[in-house]
Amino acid sequence: MVLAIMTLANTQIANAITITPAGTALGFSVSTFVSGFGVAGFGIGPLGVAVESNGNVLVDASNLSQNYVFSDVDGQTLAGAISHTPFAAFPPAYATENNNGVLGATYGSQNSSLVKFNADGTVNTLYPNNSGTTNGLVVTNGMWANPNNGHILATGGGRIYDIDVSGAAPTFRVVTNAGPDGISVSPDGTIVYGAAGNVIGWNIATGTQVLNLAVGNSPDGMGVISSSNNLNGDIVVNGNNGTIVLIDVHNSNALITIANGGSRGDYTSPDPTNGSLFITQSNEIDRLTCGVGCGIGAPPPPPGTPEPASLFMFGGGLVGLAFFRFRK
Repeated sequence: MVLAIMTLANTQIANAITITPAGTALGFSVSTFVSGFGVAGFGIGPLGVAVESNGNVLVDASNLSQNYVFSDVDGQTLAGAISHTPFAAFPPAYATENNNGVLGATYGSQNSSLVKFNADGTVNTLYPNNSGTTNGLVVTNGMWANPNNGHILATGGGRIYDIDVSGAAPTFRVVTNAGPDGISVSPDGTIVYGAAGNVIGWNIATGTQVLNLAVGNSPDGMGVISSSNNLNGDIVVNGNNGTIVLIDVHNSNALITIANGGSRGDYTSPDPTNGSLFITQSNEIDRLTCGVGCGIGAPPPPPGTPEPASLFMFGGGLVGLAFFRFRK
């Protein structure tokens, strides 16, 4: 009986998202970035993810109340983290601030306040939401860096905020009175998308709603594609039901399931170093790519940039070579 229970638990933890034939035909692929967060079924595991200015990746393990730092290569587990440090559970998404660190938000006694992290995941600066230039800024549900001007789009308290992080302390304005989850920004920096039952888009400058579309997968995080092919401008939507849906904006917003079989899909985050999109699941963080010359949530990588999996194999080869030399 014990063996049967352990087998069931392992099966629940191991639901791995896979690319559908339709997704493969469009050039999508998926790989595992980090696994082993220990959340079974459709529970909430890792959430915040952002690439640091030094090239490492800061990850929030919400179920473990820890911030982890990893190298930007695939095939890792928690045991292989560069470092980890305690941080309050269940924060919103993270975003990279002008290549100058990662922003997130606190929990507990300083609930929903903006915070800047050090490279090891510890708190550098806290910006309380009841004082100074951040008075009234309540961030609880998502963050994304605007590639056009370096501002951070964030959501919480029934609003979407445009946060200017160029000064000594952040300042902000309200884009619109809406409180979506899992937001993303278009590559030209003009539209912010969020999940509120449907996928909804707003003009960042005016707050005008420009999209309201039912996608059917309990949408959460997403990313907009930049590409020279017919995927350009399409929207990838990570779903709580274990699927990833593509909104084909060139074909009357037709919906295409490009991946399924996963666990609880939640936040997403761009990796500008290689054009991939981090996709959180219950027990792991995966990496979604859309082929050569294609980026999701970030511009495509320069020609000749190795895929993350190739970087992992190359790094492993160097380690093996060093070991061989040591043995000699």
